[in-house]
Amino acid sequence: MKSSSPSPRRPRVLQVAYACEPYYGSEQGVGWNWATQMGRTCDVWVICCADDCQGVIEQYLEENGSIPHVTFVFLPQPKLQCAIHKFSRWLPFINFFAFKGWHYQAFLLAKKLHADIGFDLVHHVNFIGYREPGYLWKLEIPFVWGPIGGVQNCPWRFSLPWGLSRIKENLRTICNSIQLRTSLRVRLAAARAAVRLTANSTAKRYVEQVLGYPAILLNENGIKQIVGKHHEQRDPSEPLRLLWIGNLTFSKALDLVLHALSRLPSDSSFKLRVVGDGKLHQDLQKLGLDLGISENIEWLGRIPHEEALQQYRWADVFVFSSLRDTTGTVILEAFANGLPVICLDHQGAHDIVTERCGIKIPVTNPQAVIKSIADAVAECARDRDLVRRMSDAALEQAELCLWDRQGERLAEIYRQVLEKHGRSPDEIRIKIPSRSTTNLAEVAFR
Repeated sequence: MKSSSPSPRRPRVLQVAYACEPYYGSEQGVGWNWATQMGRTCDVWVICCADDCQGVIEQYLEENGSIPHVTFVFLPQPKLQCAIHKFSRWLPFINFFAFKGWHYQAFLLAKKLHADIGFDLVHHVNFIGYREPGYLWKLEIPFVWGPIGGVQNCPWRFSLPWGLSRIKENLRTICNSIQLRTSLRVRLAAARAAVRLTANSTAKRYVEQVLGYPAILLNENGIKQIVGKHHEQRDPSEPLRLLWIGNLTFSKALDLVLHALSRLPSDSSFKLRVVGDGKLHQDLQKLGLDLGISENIEWLGRIPHEEALQQYRWADVFVFSSLRDTTGTVILEAFANGLPVICLDHQGAHDIVTERCGIKIPVTNPQAVIKSIADAVAECARDRDLVRRMSDAALEQAELCLWDRQGERLAEIYRQVLEKHGRSPDEIRIKIPSRSTTNLAEVAFR
């Protein structure tokens, strides 16, 4: 009589996500969604920062019930590191030491958990900036790092006179160049990783060319659902409705958009809504006044996220002018609402905005970019059928950006890593929908 072999089990995965909360986007949403998505195919334990996340997560679980196959482990900051963190607003560089200390404690906790549970794979999820790779790569099991971001810089040619903001950006660019090449822990993490995931093609190029290791392009973010088109197809004689959302800082480059709108031909009328606040708020409002377009601009300031989401329903086109951004969650939100995107053709925007769902502006020099943005807006104002076609394509692109699809991509990566490290399908099984049999991990959202 033949003995039956044990049934394949789900992989046991440890993720470290310093930021992990259910109600937010950005880093908190990245941590939360990767954890909950991987709970569909794996047994997942998540180490996250107790100081920021524990209360919110526990409240969510109390109201909504536990998440199957996902266990949260809360690690507080030591008191000294909490004190350092409080002063990081005035001395940002010292926050790095507090963050590093927390990740070392996370590694010690991971060792204890691994001794009890026996993980098949560990994954450093966030913060996604490459500067802090954590210490999970020291464990003797397959290590996944990423999606990695933070390597992209503001182009040097865009040296518009915003004073201290520009100086800070220049210093950041210099530090990026040095740290990526000299950080021992970054190099060790890259060397030990079973796979290096990069959030955009810029990061992929840097990891491969500077660190010398292959990387897979996988956007760090996603959208939970497609809202659909709520805006009506308006008469071409009505002003084109433009939406801009972001922090009013140098790197977000709203000034490029304002200069472009001031150069529109007389037959291209527009309305612009600006959602966000920042140090340059008054300077940018004054710029709009000086350019003679202030009557066409509504400054909504910083508003709750739910209210900001409603603005997509008002708009015809979304404008994304960031000079430095890993991806731009707002682009994904625009897609979910069927909004075409005018953006600079670099970094994360280059990867997720296609020619069908937006107009991408070559990043050459400020004057050329300003002219190209003006031309793009004028084209949309004149050709509303073009806007409609791009809107339809934006919804199609949104399908590729759903968190469910992202989870399938990462599950396929996990499967390949485990197979490569000797785990057979008879021992560990990851069930992935048939639509994921193509190599989705290599194509990001394209």
